[in-house]
Amino acid sequence: MGLSKSRRKAVLRAGGNPDIAHGFPANAAVREIAGPRQTEHPEVEPVSVVDSPTVDSPVAVDRTTLHHLWKAILVGIAAVVAGACYAVPVLLVALGVLVLLLLCARVVYRGRGRYIPNLYARDIRVYDDAYRTFIGRSLSSLRQCRIPGHTLLWEASRLPKPSRQGPEELMLDLGVWLGWSTRLTADASGRQVYGFDTFEGLVEDWQVDDQMLIKRGSFALSEPLAQRSMRDTGVSLHDGLPATLGRKVQFVKGSTYETLAPFLADRPDAPIRLFHMDLDTYESCLHALETCKDRFIEGSVLVFDEYLVTNAEMRAFFEFQNQYALEWRYRAWGLEVMEMNLEMVVSRWKRVPYYLLWIAAYWLAGDGSYVWKVFSRRFWRFWLGAPIGDIFFMLGAAGQRKSVSLEITGLGALDRNRPRGRNHG
Repeated sequence: MGLSKSRRKAVLRAGGNPDIAHGFPANAAVREIAGPRQTEHPEVEPVSVVDSPTVDSPVAVDRTTLHHLWKAILVGIAAVVAGACYAVPVLLVALGVLVLLLLCARVVYRGRGRYIPNLYARDIRVYDDAYRTFIGRSLSSLRQCRIPGHTLLWEASRLPKPSRQGPEELMLDLGVWLGWSTRLTADASGRQVYGFDTFEGLVEDWQVDDQMLIKRGSFALSEPLAQRSMRDTGVSLHDGLPATLGRKVQFVKGSTYETLAPFLADRPDAPIRLFHMDLDTYESCLHALETCKDRFIEGSVLVFDEYLVTNAEMRAFFEFQNQYALEWRYRAWGLEVMEMNLEMVVSRWKRVPYYLLWIAAYWLAGDGSYVWKVFSRRFWRFWLGAPIGDIFFMLGAAGQRKSVSLEITGLGALDRNRPRGRNHG
């Protein structure tokens, strides 16, 4: 069943693609991918949560100056190369040969589809058939949902105005570091946002596919990077919590294993409107999804900051939606939240050095260095195996494009398991 005319217009106004508003393409329904026990329900019309004309955000949400600067640098590099080719024609011939060799190598490369952006790390053949199918169809759908900016702010700025009647709709930000993702979400949405963090770092080790292991305790506010970032962005601590800085936010300190359930119990009738997951690890993500499952409604928006790490947030959501036979659709694929902290540096003259340092670190020594390190496997996986659209998408930002949002359009078994009187849909 296609979208109604009014629904297609709403999706187009929001910057989406009406042809994927049911999630995956019509011949690959969302609930089909998670295993044989799921069935397709084409008669269910997705619930609209987004129409930018309904939003009256008090603050601009574009926090992508860093990436605009990087694109300007790319234009400058292209101009220099073009000038060099004009002055020395043999360079143009050499570049042409390299491009031709690259295209020929792409034709015979056998690793296509086995490594996913942004990391190009783990071969997805290590997973079972159901999860590999989920990954493949997810990428097919997400490639129609690319956005240039930050997924979290894109979604927050498009939420409808809260109803004056009924219970509070919860805006949850899980894993906040300095708290800027929480504050900027409040700015973009005009709503109260609750930020959860230990502020003492990860509660468990985080294995990032086959790329690296980030140890428990990383990202603590006591680390030098966090201390400097707090100083330069004007964040101070009060009783161990980051200052709200005048925003409609409330921070909750402690592990979500211990704080999330009591928080929800204190608000027994409040559904979740926006759920931002940045706890990173598979275990923490799955626990948060399970803890919040009775508060999700049709129209709840879930944003995963590290979704394209296949053994963490993506795996947790795959298992969660499979267990409860959820109906849902992807909405956006864009930037993760980390670089937004640079935009909040108080002193404007400090921002440009921060931008340039970040760009240099990202491309020369950081997560973007695989694009030029010829002797790394990720170099070949990217240049030979990635679709052309993905290559331009990755090169167009000085930061990680791993953040994905989706909308719950049907509660599946959650609706049947929900006590009478607790269905907020």
